[in-house]
Amino acid sequence: MIQIGLIGVGHWGPNILRSFDLTGRAHVRWICDLEQESLAKIAARHPSSRTTTDVQDLLGDPEVDAIVVSTPVFTHFELAGRALAAGKHVLVEKPITSNSREARELIQRARATGRVLMVGHVFEYNATVLALKKLIDSGELGRIQYLNFVRTNLGPVRTDVNALWDLASHDVSIMSTFLGRRPQDVSARGQSWLNKAIEDTVFATFSFPGGVLAHVNVSWLNPQKVRQITIVGDKKMAVWDDLEMQHPIRIYDRHVEIPEVADTYLEFKTAVVDGGVYLPNVKLNQPLQAECEHFLECVEKGAKPRSDGESGLGVVLALEAATRSMRDGSRVTPIEEA
Repeated sequence: MIQIGLIGVGHWGPNILRSFDLTGRAHVRWICDLEQESLAKIAARHPSSRTTTDVQDLLGDPEVDAIVVSTPVFTHFELAGRALAAGKHVLVEKPITSNSREARELIQRARATGRVLMVGHVFEYNATVLALKKLIDSGELGRIQYLNFVRTNLGPVRTDVNALWDLASHDVSIMSTFLGRRPQDVSARGQSWLNKAIEDTVFATFSFPGGVLAHVNVSWLNPQKVRQITIVGDKKMAVWDDLEMQHPIRIYDRHVEIPEVADTYLEFKTAVVDGGVYLPNVKLNQPLQAECEHFLECVEKGAKPRSDGESGLGVVLALEAATRSMRDGSRVTPIEEA
């Protein structure tokens, strides 16, 4: 059984702990957090795990095979770097680091030590996202024209990163998974209403080779919780609602045809074809548990993770470019190659 050291049991850490328990293939040997109150609560529910406020207790334990980092983004580089230096495999929450220089450094350290470095882009392990990926790859939707992502809610508000880095990191990961490539440029605009210099609402448009667009709307300041993706192809369209448990995916057999012989008036030049809507059956999963299972499998086999360090770097490069665009009047900004 793989022995895990978990750093951080604030917001997301307890979910990671529970997910590793559900795999039946790992034991969280150590739990580390700076808050004694958080440790006391978690220790009461997991008496077989040791608790500490000192990261070195985890790193210095030869029985620990892997370290999971679930802490604020600005701590990822130091903690993941120390874990790799100690010879541990690493699963670090998204985004991998707060800048691309640090992400590249972690990738190099993982290569040098021969350790697994994986990033917690949990939606890459979501059964509905994978079903949509399969739908796109099958060609059923036709040529993809654009994607639209909406991820809004009233809170939770963070102060370590803005809404772009917190929420849009998911969407950049998903869009890259869908299209099998990374965006080439971005134009973004954000606004800080709650905390100075920390954008709580961001609108960003990413473009891909071939003219595909992906628009992202993320916000902590919205009356509705929305987790929705629209995929528009030239044959069919699909909508995923992450809050819809019974039928999260709807496929619309709708498209626009341009007649060979056009009328004089522009409004008659196109015809809308409507073949109805159908709801495919998708066997839902526990994405975080699937992510943890994949990490354990990579550790056991020495395999390359689906959301590896390079994948995490690609997301950070896109977020950096979007940040530069926001600071430069929404200028279209090229995204650096990984």
